[in-house]
Amino acid sequence: MKKKQIFFLIFILSILIIWNSCEDYATSVDPLIDRVEDERLTAENQTEFVINGVKTRFATTHDRLMVLAGLLSDEMFFDSNIPNATFPSFADIDVGEITLDNNSVDGVFNGIGELRFFADDIIRRVNEISYDDQELKNEALFNGYLYGGIARYFYATYFGLTETQGGGVIDNGVFIPSADMYNLAIEKFQSALQYTEDAYLTRVVNSLIARSYLIQGDYTNAQTFAQNGMTEGDDPFQSLHSIESDNYFWQQAGAGRTQAAVALRFKDYVTEDPAELARVQLDSITGNNDSLYYRQGKYLTEDSPITFMSWQENNLMLAELALRGAGTGDPLQLINDVRASHGISALTAVDMNVLIVERDKELFVTGARLFDQRRLDNEYQTWHLEAGKWQYFPITERERNINPNIDLP
Repeated sequence: MKKKQIFFLIFILSILIIWNSCEDYATSVDPLIDRVEDERLTAENQTEFVINGVKTRFATTHDRLMVLAGLLSDEMFFDSNIPNATFPSFADIDVGEITLDNNSVDGVFNGIGELRFFADDIIRRVNEISYDDQELKNEALFNGYLYGGIARYFYATYFGLTETQGGGVIDNGVFIPSADMYNLAIEKFQSALQYTEDAYLTRVVNSLIARSYLIQGDYTNAQTFAQNGMTEGDDPFQSLHSIESDNYFWQQAGAGRTQAAVALRFKDYVTEDPAELARVQLDSITGNNDSLYYRQGKYLTEDSPITFMSWQENNLMLAELALRGAGTGDPLQLINDVRASHGISALTAVDMNVLIVERDKELFVTGARLFDQRRLDNEYQTWHLEAGKWQYFPITERERNINPNIDLP
């Protein structure tokens, strides 16, 4: 018996030695076989990998942010009577009573921070690499500046220090108000234009700059860039999703799980004109008490892409600018071209009220309704929550606690 015990002890010690040796081997080989060392990514042959990483972070941030934006706006709502609607963080966002430690907001805020860092870091890496392929270098710089601009646009449009004071922070720095953050985003977008000769991508970036100016009410600059923006027939610029990084609308506000239903006015749009189903796609869902709700049916699968900018949105910007006297286009024709792209009959007259409804339909579940409500509220009373509620997502408690440079209200 004693020999057996000794043999067993020797066996256990041998296993432990082998285990530790394997672990040491896995972390001491050159290059490492169980992880990617950061410095090894600073190489020409890793450039595409790094670019794809930024695009993936854009996708996994864009979809989550747009769902939350739909909840905070009057486009979607949370109701625990809907089966599987259980997130208290969603319920708080819906009514604009958002605590600083709301974990849904915290996750999105972190995602934007990573997107901003990864995009800016591409530019750093490129400047440390001697490229043989100049086109690849330009592609990397274009994407670094483009997605760096998008991250700053996200901060300016969706986050804030107080309920009505939009803006964000970068690298634990001082609070940057929305107007200044938009300027930083536009600078990045304009830098991106220096690194592409692709006509389509140039139009996309011009449209993004135009939107940034439109949100701020700078209609002169919005017109300058929108007139050089996306044109009829252009493919939409989208975030791309997959089974591995599934579309958050599908996951939490659609067929995958329904925690956010769409406002009943969207059903009214379709009832009034069934052709609107081409752009206001809806699915019905029965509540726990047999009441009927509607959820978005635009993103039917986990890999459905989400449009970030389209020629239809650019047309609607041009139409609005013309109605405001800042552009020379024909607003009726611009809007009817958008409607025709979905097989919807033409209108005979338009004004700003019609334009607002057209944007509501065309930009359905793309995150645009939130900033439209804010920017149009003084003129058209579009905001739906009472005073004192959040109109932006709050810069998170974690950021406020670790950032010594934020001047808290």
